[in-house]
Amino acid sequence: MNSSHGFDRAKSNMSLYDGAEIENNGILRLTNNTLRLKGHAFYSNPVQFKSSSNGKAFSFSTAFAFAIVAEYPKLGGHGFAFTISTSKELPGSLPSQYLGLLNASDIGNLSNHIFAVEFDTVQDFEFGDINDNHVEW
Repeated sequence: MNSSHGFDRAKSNMSLYDGAEIENNGILRLTNNTLRLKGHAFYSNPVQFKSSSNGKAFSFSTAFAFAIVAEYPKLGGHGFAFTISTSKELPGSLPSQYLGLLNASDIGNLSNHIFAVEFDTVQDFEFGDINDNHVEW
């Protein structure tokens, strides 16, 4: 994907849910000014992370630029997560501190099969966040 076109060329390979949209300029917007909105954008086709012949895991890398625009800048915004999931469906997921991925009943649930790197600008004491500007996985 050519970075100068953003997600414009990837539109046909993306599944967008809830508040997510790809704007005319190629920017992927996950939310808008609606309070407690969540947005999901998933690559439509499954990505193979393991070789079927020898069971060895593949490595990968990605790069992207993002902006978190908070309604009240001094309070920050809950951020977003780069996610690898077994499904594009995240039933019961909540916005805000759950970043549209999980909910309170998911804590400690061993059946969750999700990997996420969280980019957050709010300190949630409930989750033991180290500060109000952190990256966690």
